[in-house]
Amino acid sequence: MPRRILEELSWDECYTLLRQRVIGRLVYQDKLGLAAVPVTYAVAGNSIVFRSEAGSKVRALHEGDIAFQVDDIDTVSHAGWSVLIRGAAEEVDYERLSELIGEIGGAPPQPWKKGTHDIWVVITPKVVSGRRLADFASEEAWLF
Repeated sequence: MPRRILEELSWDECYTLLRQRVIGRLVYQDKLGLAAVPVTYAVAGNSIVFRSEAGSKVRALHEGDIAFQVDDIDTVSHAGWSVLIRGAAEEVDYERLSELIGEIGGAPPQPWKKGTHDIWVVITPKVVSGRRLADFASEEAWLF
């Protein structure tokens, strides 16, 4: 197996990868501590959009910043990437919903869980970072 390094991804690379997936993890803090839950999502411009039912996720949005993480890991080749967004989340007003759906440019997020997911949430990034396991360019690169 080739030796690999962690390569930092550019903003554009992060968003290209985000647009290729539909499941991410919302990380928030509730009364029990940190929680990470999977959500279906879409990208609208620079924002992440998901739908939810009322509950701890939505209550936590009003408490402070959140994180959102998406990855792809190949356990056979030991390769993969991860994108992390840190920012603020807010519920979308009904009046803004059609504009937001237009920004998505594709299908809106479709929750997999049964129920009424009528709360639309937008995550506005403060920081976007990403890393990918990449092959060493040469033996010299490994030395530095």
